[in-house]
Amino acid sequence: MVNGMGLGRSEMSYSYRQFCPVAMAAEVLESRWTLLIIRELCLGSKHFNEIRKGVPKMSPTLLSKRLKELEWHGILKRAESPSGSRKTEYILTQAGNELFDVICAVGSWGKRWIDMRHHLDSAEENLLIWDIRRNLCIESFPMDKAVLQIYIKEVPKKTSNWWFVFDGKQTPDVGYLDPSLDVDLYIETSLSSLTKIWLGESTPSVEQVTGFFELNGSQKLIETFDSWFGSSNFASIPKLAIASYFNNYSIIKFLINTRAFTQVSNLS
Repeated sequence: MVNGMGLGRSEMSYSYRQFCPVAMAAEVLESRWTLLIIRELCLGSKHFNEIRKGVPKMSPTLLSKRLKELEWHGILKRAESPSGSRKTEYILTQAGNELFDVICAVGSWGKRWIDMRHHLDSAEENLLIWDIRRNLCIESFPMDKAVLQIYIKEVPKKTSNWWFVFDGKQTPDVGYLDPSLDVDLYIETSLSSLTKIWLGESTPSVEQVTGFFELNGSQKLIETFDSWFGSSNFASIPKLAIASYFNNYSIIKFLINTRAFTQVSNLS
């Protein structure tokens, strides 16, 4: 059977053939990228290109397919932009809005229990900058107009520099093309340090001591940095001890195995 959008059941998620609601929900939500698309919609993205900024490694073709699947399942609906720009908006339905708590629960669980150290150096700078932009505390920003430049070391040159142009109390324009404006605050950072600060795993002062995070420019912006820079929605979620326990156990096991290997090598 094929629905009006050209999606047959063979193209949808594999069926577990169970009556359990968990299994039925998994059939809808477990496809690769689906939860991340819903995350972006829950965070306010409405247009195709806005959603893409939150899933930069996802191809436009696959994103289009997943959006059609979510519409087929009644999780979102399409609407014309009220601005008259002919842009399609993707709006969560009641079923989609109820997934907000699911996304929050999954994110909170991930922050508590997943060892993030392996992800810090492979984080996507595009997504990190996009997330920073939408979580800035604009109401606490101390200047009416300002330019913030973030230089991220050890990433491709094209996406190593980002400019935030603040104008009033609106969300700033952000891009990696130099706007040719005077910079009020310059941040030089490693991707790992910026990610740790954003996720609440570290602080600017701690990272400054390590030499991987530097602030230069307006003293007013530097002194008030913590009040307006914001943080991830999950930054306040604490790590639980079991994550550290397993990490330490793995390290100890590695050291024991390495020592044993060295002893055997010496004997031979």
